Amino acid sequence: MSYECEDCGTSFDTLSRLRLHDCSTDQPVDEVVPPENDSSEKATFGDSGLDRQELERDYPAAVGDLPELYNDAREGDVPTLYRAMAEYERMLTKVARGDARDGEDLLHDLRFAYYEPFADGLATAAETDGWDVLVEFATAYDPREQDEFSEVGHVITNAIGRSIIRTRQGDSVDAIPADALAFLGRIPEYVDESHVAYEESYTYGWGIGHPDHSVADHLFALAEDEPKFVKITLNTAFYVDQHAALDIFETIVTDEDVATGTRNTLGIETDLTEFYFQVVADLETEELFGPHAPPYWDGDDDLVRVIDIDPDVKQRIRELADETGVADSLPTDWTLQDLETSPLSELIEQGGESLDRDL
Repeated sequence: MSYECEDCGTSFDTLSRLRLHDCSTDQPVDEVVPPENDSSEKATFGDSGLDRQELERDYPAAVGDLPELYNDAREGDVPTLYRAMAEYERMLTKVARGDARDGEDLLHDLRFAYYEPFADGLATAAETDGWDVLVEFATAYDPREQDEFSEVGHVITNAIGRSIIRTRQGDSVDAIPADALAFLGRIPEYVDESHVAYEESYTYGWGIGHPDHSVADHLFALAEDEPKFVKITLNTAFYVDQHAALDIFETIVTDEDVATGTRNTLGIETDLTEFYFQVVADLETEELFGPHAPPYWDGDDDLVRVIDIDPDVKQRIRELADETGVADSLPTDWTLQDLETSPLSELIEQGGESLDRDL
């Protein structure tokens, strides 16, 4: 299969080469000029200060060919998605590197105007045509290609996350492509905690127990440097496979190097070992979040927020709390929920930053 650039007409044998080629027809970024008297405010996560129609009307140079591609891409037409994602990345990159007035607001609006519909389109394409299309996008937009995370990587991450959950629920972990899990697992290396793709990547926990990609090994490798990612991802893994999750949980909380680390949340230092025990605090209560799903996950697809914990699993958690000294500050009859010092801290860790998120 060949891929042709709509602008310069050059054909490529892979989607990755199409994406990375230098197209000489790119419009100069200084032509992206906001309209006079523009008063749009910077929007919060999940919303756009300007709706899509306003953006396309007021900033035609910033949206390029996206309006013509929008409907078919949203519906999951794969050839259109190739073009739409390439155009979306091209326009975002141009605006991100420009110095137009109100550039930051424009960049934010452009990012969110097409985020959900294009993620919907990719997820729909995967449901219709199988995993191959998402693996192709994950390969083409692999951050290792240019040593940076793509401007449209959040869209791909979102669609992969949705598809991982549906595959795990409807088939098995073996049916999830290892390349899809690897794409999610790399994200913390390339973006910081405030990036929406960082939050989306917690879906990685749904891959616990995969035969060809060890989620457990990767979480252990990141346990010292990426505690937020590991904590929330491992929490999700407990909902999916509590026995496999317990194995890596034990490895982490008994590790000597982890024991010397700390996690700072709002200026409060917490020992990493104690921090990781919060992983299991919400398994028996609906007061906290439950397993992670990416933004725009279908609200009708409710995920179980309370699980029946195997008595042996619970007993081992209690033993580990005693062995590591975490139980020393807890009441004698402590429950798993006592391991979370405050529900608010989990809100801050898992969802609170979404209110003011950068991409």
